[in-house]
Amino acid sequence: MAEIIIADTTRRYDGTHLETQPLGGTESSVIRLARELARRRHAVTVYTNCTTPVEDHGVMWRPIAGARPESCDLYVACQHPRLLRFVKRPKRRAIWVLWQPNHLKHYKQLGRVWWYRPVPVLQSLHQVNIWSPVLPRRDPQILIPLGLPEDVRGRAPLAAPPPRRAIFASNPQRNLRRLVEIWAEKVLPRLPDAVLDCYGVHDIPAGRDAWDVWGGSLLPADPSPQLRASVRVHPTATREGLIEAMRAARVLVYLGHKVEAFCLSVAEAQALGVPAVVAPVAAVPERVLDGITGYHEADPDRFAERTIALLTDDALWRRQHEAAIRYQQGISWSEYAGRFEAALLADRFPINRSVLAVPPGEEDTPSG
Repeated sequence: MAEIIIADTTRRYDGTHLETQPLGGTESSVIRLARELARRRHAVTVYTNCTTPVEDHGVMWRPIAGARPESCDLYVACQHPRLLRFVKRPKRRAIWVLWQPNHLKHYKQLGRVWWYRPVPVLQSLHQVNIWSPVLPRRDPQILIPLGLPEDVRGRAPLAAPPPRRAIFASNPQRNLRRLVEIWAEKVLPRLPDAVLDCYGVHDIPAGRDAWDVWGGSLLPADPSPQLRASVRVHPTATREGLIEAMRAARVLVYLGHKVEAFCLSVAEAQALGVPAVVAPVAAVPERVLDGITGYHEADPDRFAERTIALLTDDALWRRQHEAAIRYQQGISWSEYAGRFEAALLADRFPINRSVLAVPPGEEDTPSG
């Protein structure tokens, strides 16, 4: 099969970190795609800012600070045009656009993009719609929505509604302060017993209170005792802990951010059956079926009203909870890898159909 190289410089990680450390959407997506491509019998090597070589789930992980590879069948640069030159002479070069594509047309990057002309792989209609006409493009564009891992897919509906708990599960720099302001002004006065649990990867020192660290920056300044008790910022959670927290929430609330190119946290919450109230910003509304599995609301008053409704109306919550489980399971990472392979390799290598029907949990079983 094909020799595939992937390069990513978002942070220091390797494949083993998926089970041992909290990761962002980019890093976890790289690991999951690499594993699935290796399961399809491709020879996969991933170069990151890791410190030592590692082999994990059939994938070779290498420090990107080492020697540049000479060639491969497919080279995938993650997001950054500066990575396009990393493999000297690949037979095919692609750029996996996991963030907004606007930076690709920056005057410092545009020359690199046109020189190498990588095949772009996009994740959302939002990315397709804002793709600049000055950039090289595929016609039609390759659009594959990110896969969802099996630990959030296929859950049974909850027997009873959770208590009045909302959850925020994203980078706290992505409009957490404004969300808390809406909560304080429009939700908490009507639901004094409601709780907003805030999860995400952050670096608050152990033993420090988030309100003391973030007050006036990522959180409002001078909170009332009631607000301080209602909005609870949790330490960075394990994946299992975050899934448990999501399943225990009645609604996910998120104002979105202009940089969202897919919004994996909302997609995973929806797959778990959590209704969501989101602002229609960037790719975020693509993750929620408006009026069916949640709501798109730009107006703060309407945003608060929808949140209150899902926190208090058991019948509404039940309809949207079960609709999310029914309609928002997304595609598996196995299917994502199959589409990725078909889009970028099918004209050069036959698809290995022996791996298409491997049941979950038997990925390492040799095919007959």
